[in-house]
Amino acid sequence: MKRSMIKWRATVGVLTGAALIMTGAARVMAGVGAPVEAKEVDTVKCVQKCDKATGIWAQPYLFGDWGGARTKLEDKGVTFDFNIIDDLQTDLTGNQTHHLTNFGRIRGSVTVDLEKLADIDGKFFVTGMWQFGKNLGAEINTFTSPSSIAGYNSFRLDEAWYEQGLFNHKLRIKVGQIAAVNDFGQTGLFLMNDETGYSPNINFYPLQPFSPSGKPGVVLTIDPSGVDDGIYLKVGAFTGRGSDPYKPDTSGLNWGQDFDNGVAGTFEVGYNQNGDYAGVYKIGASFNDMNRYNDLLTGEAKRGDLVAYLTAQKTVWHPVCPKTGKMDADRGLDLLVQIMGAPEDRNPIRFEGLIGAVYNGPFACRPQDKAGLGVIVADASSAASSFSKRNGGGTAGTQVALELSYQYNPAPWLSIQPDVQYIVNPVGYGVQPDSRDNILIVGLRTMVRF
Repeated sequence: MKRSMIKWRATVGVLTGAALIMTGAARVMAGVGAPVEAKEVDTVKCVQKCDKATGIWAQPYLFGDWGGARTKLEDKGVTFDFNIIDDLQTDLTGNQTHHLTNFGRIRGSVTVDLEKLADIDGKFFVTGMWQFGKNLGAEINTFTSPSSIAGYNSFRLDEAWYEQGLFNHKLRIKVGQIAAVNDFGQTGLFLMNDETGYSPNINFYPLQPFSPSGKPGVVLTIDPSGVDDGIYLKVGAFTGRGSDPYKPDTSGLNWGQDFDNGVAGTFEVGYNQNGDYAGVYKIGASFNDMNRYNDLLTGEAKRGDLVAYLTAQKTVWHPVCPKTGKMDADRGLDLLVQIMGAPEDRNPIRFEGLIGAVYNGPFACRPQDKAGLGVIVADASSAASSFSKRNGGGTAGTQVALELSYQYNPAPWLSIQPDVQYIVNPVGYGVQPDSRDNILIVGLRTMVRF
């Protein structure tokens, strides 16, 4: 094994040891941000007087409750979710030609909770989607994609898996078609950018499957406590994706050819903290041993790749209800810090860091709205920079992306989200220009749940 991979595997070992210390100490941190211990906090829902929604604006889905059938099915453990997300974006600065793009995704999902349905500790989940339009990320060539739903036009099955719980919830086994990034390294904020809304781009280098191109795999989760509050260990193995994750399996149903791409592995250890000041702290890595890489500078064949990550996310503050003087637990500030690193000889990005802040319910009269801020730092590898200079380009340096977004929810089934992104020192893939203007992006995301 080459020196760079040995170095990174040693790093993962050190980070894993640090994770055990971190998760053990997380219980001590459980009260951080709370004015008093959680058990002494007197919480209350605090919605200020405002116009009360009625009729179609009050129902959870645009198409309603299907005459009560939807609620009855949910009570039995069968939940349907149908939605459409549409991203309209344009770059106002940074390119001689400005682009106006629109990309949409229609998704349908079914979840069957067998514990409710048949008193069995199991769950079945299936989801598919249709993607259409054109995304801005394909036009501006930057390390960060401005849309978290951007991808290829396709109609396909994304995930279809069954999860079985054993030993009183202490062990869970998920098997089927799985989007590994959803389980390992996902950011999951409501923001519009791909890094803040889904996962940093560096996380895709080990070729594990991602949504909407799930692949066959298995995930094993060990939770000694048997509940969601405590230390857990999670490992996974998946068929790796090809150079084009959407081909030759264009529908998500051609599983036979998926096994020709090798195996990608993942692991994660973390601590879930419940309560009014909930949090999650995790460390993990995704890796493979495939012979599918080359040194970016010399062209020498390389075997295997690795990305290690560390994530800490926590609710740090709740406002006080002015009428009662008690904490409003439905509203508050969540913070996220995530860092990822990869060997720089075979990857364009060697480090990515993310800081995110989300204020849930910025106005007491609008507890379902959200305001968010994201800062993404992506540092080009030295090999990528040397490659650019050797081929007549400039230095590939460090790119910083800033994002500000607000999600307005006039009804439970509708959200309207204006978004502004500013990319400083844009860096892309391949030969870099000597200098490049900063890019200002404005966008509007709409989401409807049917």
